Parts: sequence; structure tokens; C-alpha cells
Amino acid sequence: MADPVFAQNLFRGTADSYDKFRQPYPRPLIDDLARRTGADGTGRLLDLGCGTGQICFALRDRFADIWAVDQEPDMTALVRQKAEASGNGACFHVLTCAAEELDAPAAGFDLVTMGNAFHRMQRDAVAANVLRWLRPGGHLALLWGGGPTDGTAPWQQTLRDVGEHWRHRAGIVDRVPAGHEAARQARPDAEVLREAGFEMTGRYEFGFSHEWTADEIAGHAFSTSVLSEAALGDLAPEFAADLQRVLLAAEPSGRFRQDGTFACDLACRPSAGPPAGPALCASAPAATDPMAVPAERPLDQIVRHQAGRSHRLGARPSR
Repeated sequence: MADPVFAQNLFRGTADSYDKFRQPYPRPLIDDLARRTGADGTGRLLDLGCGTGQICFALRDRFADIWAVDQEPDMTALVRQKAEASGNGACFHVLTCAAEELDAPAAGFDLVTMGNAFHRMQRDAVAANVLRWLRPGGHLALLWGGGPTDGTAPWQQTLRDVGEHWRHRAGIVDRVPAGHEAARQARPDAEVLREAGFEMTGRYEFGFSHEWTADEIAGHAFSTSVLSEAALGDLAPEFAADLQRVLLAAEPSGRFRQDGTFACDLACRPSAGPPAGPALCASAPAATDPMAVPAERPLDQIVRHQAGRSHRLGARPSR
């Protein structure tokens, strides 16, 4: 089943809200990713679907050269502005194009990252390209999580209901193409990556607690493709007011606590193994690493980190 095609302008105009209201990836996740991939400040990073730079700026001290790529011009404009302001502008190469259209050097990158983005891409084409762009032994990291709708608290169910109501009221019916969920269920991301030639290393989960305000939740909604100000049009102010009213009715304290999980699905381009043996990832975690998922059982176990501890969990379906 081929992946349905998303429109290329779904996040147009969301950059400011995206930068202000999206949660940063947890520092322990970033540090763990750098450790597992051997990022030591000398390599090259490619951040695909970079948004406003949530991943590449978190990793900027771990790489000498950073490519940040997004198809939305307002996203990449903000990344350039932030890179110059950070004093690291010289190491950033910011490009405005779709991941499927990027022209990048073969074996030119040590790590490729995608944050909440791979599901919107033509996964087979992008996976094949990323495998070619990575050096042998290089890694691909798919990062997920952080939205306020992720959870089972009563206010989160209210949030989902309000969002659904306003999508119908505003006629927002084509932002997610038909068949998207079915395509991912039929061929999970891990299967797509394996078929492209990747070796799956594992999924690493990091728990977090965050307290939102009603204003922040409305701002986050505007950062999404389905409830952006562009999608809502003239109804955007009324939506924001209604959302805050309903949320405060559900939780009068105005404090919306979320206990959730960020995740990193890690894969690598195999390096050449011995002629009679399987291809291996040169920089995969050693088997003696207590936080590592054994390569021979990719994604059959999950390492979850919470409050400084790691726990092995049973198999779970890919998100």
C-alpha cells in the first residue's frame, strides 16, 4: 500500500506558534541519542522536516556541520534567524524543500533526524534516500511526542472533542489524506525502514511531566496542521476563545498537567560485516550496555527512562 500524499503547505504560517508552544525534546533524550550515535562534535547532522529547529539546535554542540531542511519557508526563515542569533550561523546550512526532493551527498551524514515528521512523508522514497545519505554505520532517529492531546486525563478528552467539533465546523476535512492511518498500520515505520535496508536498534522512551495553561494549549493548536489559523480562517479567534472557555470549565484551576512520553526510534545503516556474517552497525550500543536494546531483537523491547531510571518493557506497536 503506497503512502497517501500530504499537501505541502499544511504548516504554512505556523512557525511562530510552532516555535513558542511546541515542547522541547527532553534533554535526557537528546543526550542519550548523542551517546548512542557517537556524536562528538565532529560529524554532520541532517535534520529533515526540521520545523523551527527543535532537534538541530538541541544537538548543535554535537556536530560541526548541520543541515536543516523543511518545505515551509517561514519555518526555515526562523531557523536561519535563530542560527545567526546563536552565533553558530556558519555551521548551519538551511534549505527550503521537501524531504523527497532534497539533493544531498551520498554517505555525507553521520546522523539523520526527523521530529514528528516521518509519517507525513513518502516513507519508502525518503528511507531509501536517507540510507544512501548516511555513511556506513550512521544512524537515523525518528523522534515522537509532546502534544497536549496525548493522554487520558479528562481535560485531554475535552481538548480532543473541542478540536473535532471545530474541524467539522470549519470544514477542515482534507488536511490528513484518506488512508493515512491504514497505510501506517499495514506497514509500520520499522517495517518500511527494514525493507529499505536499515538495521533497527530500538525504541527509547522518556517520560515527562508538564503543566500547560489554557493559552498555551490554544497556541499549540495553532501550531498544528489541522487547527492552524490558516485552516480555521476567520473562525480562529472564536475557536481559541471557545477552547479556553471549555478547558477552564473542565479544570477550573487553569493548570493542565500532562504526564506523557517522548520516544526515539533508532535505526542505522549497516556497515560491511565479514563475508560470511550479517551486516552490522559499527557504532551500535555494545551488548553489555544496560540501556541498550539488543540489535537482534529490534523494537521487540523498549527502554523507558523516567526520573533517571531505565526499565525494559514488552513489545508495543509502532506509533
